[in-house]
Amino acid sequence: MDWLQILEQYGIATVVAIAMFFMVKQQNKYIQDELSKELRESFTRLEGILIKLIDQQKKMQIEQKGLERSYKALVEIIASLSGGLKHKFMNMLNNDNK
Repeated sequence: MDWLQILEQYGIATVVAIAMFFMVKQQNKYIQDELSKELRESFTRLEGILIKLIDQQKKMQIEQKGLERSYKALVEIIASLSGGLKHKFMNMLNNDNK
């Protein structure tokens, strides 16, 4: 059917309503597609950031353990060199760990 035949048979209001329906349908499809694409991109970006943050946290934990070991080794060396203060240093070290 031609648009003019529909216009003659059903009137302007019906033709305008049909045209608006198709316009809104196309617009909604476009918006949904774009939003889905943007949401996927945002999720991917946030997922990457989260992975990097977890990696950094693990690195910091490993570095902290190394520093704790160095600290304990230094305390033990100082305690052994100090002679009579060895027990005092070792007690302080054990109290810090609790």
